[in-house]
Amino acid sequence: MLCTPSSLLFAVPPQALMNIRTLKSIYPTSGPTPLTAMQMISLHLYINRPHGSEDSLDPHYGPYISTLPREFDSHPLTWIVRSKSGIESGGVPLLGYLPPSVHASLVTLHDRFCQDRAAVRAYLTANSYISSKYDTHLANIDDSISNYVWAWLNVNTRCIYYRLKASKEDPDNLALCPILDFANHTPNGPHMTPAPSEADIWDTAPIKPIGKGFRFLSPAGVSVQEDEEIFLAYGAHPNRTLFVEYGFVNKSLGEVEITDGEVDVQDVVESLILDHKSGAHVKSVLEGEGYWGDWTLYCSRESAQPSWRLITALRLHSLFVSNNTIHHNAIQPWRDVIEGKREMISDGNELAWKESLIKICDAIVAKAHASLDNLKSDSAEYGHGWLPWMRENVRTLWREELLVAAAVKQRALRGDDF
Repeated sequence: MLCTPSSLLFAVPPQALMNIRTLKSIYPTSGPTPLTAMQMISLHLYINRPHGSEDSLDPHYGPYISTLPREFDSHPLTWIVRSKSGIESGGVPLLGYLPPSVHASLVTLHDRFCQDRAAVRAYLTANSYISSKYDTHLANIDDSISNYVWAWLNVNTRCIYYRLKASKEDPDNLALCPILDFANHTPNGPHMTPAPSEADIWDTAPIKPIGKGFRFLSPAGVSVQEDEEIFLAYGAHPNRTLFVEYGFVNKSLGEVEITDGEVDVQDVVESLILDHKSGAHVKSVLEGEGYWGDWTLYCSRESAQPSWRLITALRLHSLFVSNNTIHHNAIQPWRDVIEGKREMISDGNELAWKESLIKICDAIVAKAHASLDNLKSDSAEYGHGWLPWMRENVRTLWREELLVAAAVKQRALRGDDF
């Protein structure tokens, strides 16, 4: 059987989707503890998690819930939750091997998880009429956390954008979708795509309160042969995001060449700036102008470069370093650059910030080499189940940092313009 380009693969009716509208009758959102879509869907899974290998007893979505993954032991959020309970088994030791930027992103994810869990617990406390459904989950605090990690990760790793609100950016525009969540991710095509909804076409809130469901189309540019797998793209995310949010990375990078990559250099740049006597002042100015943090290095087939935010921060840092005293007027050339009134502060400043960039790249490369060596020497600890695969994912994160930093350094040494 041949599937022609952009043809209908399958359709999911609106009632089969799990979202804030379809669950509203079960969990009213009025009252002192309203729930977000993320919290409501994870609450429903939390209450209706299957026991062991049994099917879910949920009368609404039981068959679908029974198809969901039964555990997320390999996901890094599970590791950090277990580490908080003093557990050191499974993937918990790998937390110590993560690049600092990845670990920081994981901590941010854990904070979001804790906030959602607290909101769900408050909702359950305020709505005792469903106590018979959740008492068993709260009887043991360890089981309670484990069950909610399972529920929350199913939503966080498998939900898809689904327009339900007037605003396209509303965070409640999401749903769990049966059938679709069997699709694997690939960064490159061909991908199946959701057909635009009426709300997206006309840019209005859907006429029907729960939308019109999902229709999924085959890849636009190619025909799909029988028995050929069709993939879904989770978005143009760096490996750091894929690892933290979904628990995997794109395929391993080569040891010599890199095609795409991104490195968050917050920890290295923050130390560079704050270790100088002018650091507090530089930070204050960058915060005031909205340029503190979110500093990255990029690499693609076409180029390798620091982000504009990083260049901006390093220019200011170099301006302060080169002056024993800095007055407000002395910063004006830097402000002129970020406002587009001039291309650069001076030739000397350009050389200085690029020298700082090279030092940053050297620090990242050195740290990556050391971490890769440590992971290699400790490989015997990760020899069974999913641990070797996840260990290799962590190595991929470090290889990406190494190769991106090396590529950016090479351009800086050549004197290329960024």
